[in-house]
Amino acid sequence: MPARLRILTISVCAASALAFGTPAHAGQQTLTFQTKGISVEGFGVTQATQLIDSPRIDGYVVDFTAEVVDAQGRVQGDDDIMLHHIVVAKLGARDYTCPGLAAERFYAEGEEHTRLVLPQGFGYPNRAGDRWAMLYMLMNHRKEALTGYIRYRVTYVTGEEITPVRPVWLDIRNCGSSEFDVPGTGPKRSTYTATSDFVMPQSGTFVAGGGHLHGGGIRLELRNATCAVTPFTALPTWGGPEPRPLLHEPGPAKMSSFASPLGIPVSAGDTLRLAAVYDNDRPHTRAMGIMVLFFVAGQGTGCRPTPQLAIDLGKPGSPPLVRMPLPRKPTGRLYKNLHSTWVGDYRYGHERISILTGTTFSWRFVGAVSHDVTLVNGPVGFSSPAARGGSLSTFSYRFTRPGTYELFCSLHPVRMTQAIVVRRR
Repeated sequence: MPARLRILTISVCAASALAFGTPAHAGQQTLTFQTKGISVEGFGVTQATQLIDSPRIDGYVVDFTAEVVDAQGRVQGDDDIMLHHIVVAKLGARDYTCPGLAAERFYAEGEEHTRLVLPQGFGYPNRAGDRWAMLYMLMNHRKEALTGYIRYRVTYVTGEEITPVRPVWLDIRNCGSSEFDVPGTGPKRSTYTATSDFVMPQSGTFVAGGGHLHGGGIRLELRNATCAVTPFTALPTWGGPEPRPLLHEPGPAKMSSFASPLGIPVSAGDTLRLAAVYDNDRPHTRAMGIMVLFFVAGQGTGCRPTPQLAIDLGKPGSPPLVRMPLPRKPTGRLYKNLHSTWVGDYRYGHERISILTGTTFSWRFVGAVSHDVTLVNGPVGFSSPAARGGSLSTFSYRFTRPGTYELFCSLHPVRMTQAIVVRRR
């Protein structure tokens, strides 16, 4: 899923492309849809929001998958156009955990290729007039520009009443950018845990769910702080393909998920605590911790035990040791004792810099295109929000640890690199 998973800003202006099927009669059908073409520059990243097609008859979504294809419909491998993440939302519906949104987030997928599968007899309700939008981030691992299409398949039930579910999006950084930085300053085998709390407004059960982590992730826990239990832990499976050049730290190839008609019980007023646990003996920038659950409202249950869940576990293991080299070596003169530089379109004003510990350094964004500052390797992890030219477009960071900080723009990782050497006083 999303260096960044930004909240869907529903100001898009164009509908999606061809739908390859529409339901014609009652029963269960698999519908295939496809977005408009998405162009990605060579060794580049594209992220945007697009209106997409949805079933044009009342029914229920019971299964959802997505993949990137080319114009001929051939599935693209991660060494071509990688689906870094997508989020699909229903416009005009109230989001469960972020009610200020103008859309209800109900599906997400990243490098772990999540599949939404609900237990038999449960479905996500959809009406013929409902509109969907997709937030996507695609990454091109080829030198030449490529165009991809996100093909998504929806298993859809019509003509019968089944138990409706509500999606519950839990996020370490909900209602904004989902990213956070793991400093990586701990001893060997240490961990860093980021948490967020959500108080349940209703009683009921969670009948399905899965998680999303980035490189360095160890586990993602769903805790019920009120009942002092951890009913579900999503674990990463590693060992997927690592396309070259490395344009970001590789994420899990799979995350464990669960589906159960009995579900995880929860009561109104319970505090759900999402805990993303990361390795902390090396930095991990733009990390995430997201869990999407599917909820059925019901009677209060108190703190009763969770029934046994059917878990798609995968082959969990420890995150691999990956040292990601800068995709391009910074060039030009070495500038000493600077306190700032500018960030223009597709370049940093100064690529090689040497400063003293304790220096607060600033980047001023002056271009018309969004860029960021992201640590790739160095003593401590940090990153900036994406920004473009404007009166408030400045990011500052105080360097307190000596060493070499290798940086890039995560949106243009080959074109924009920088190295800052921090010297002891």
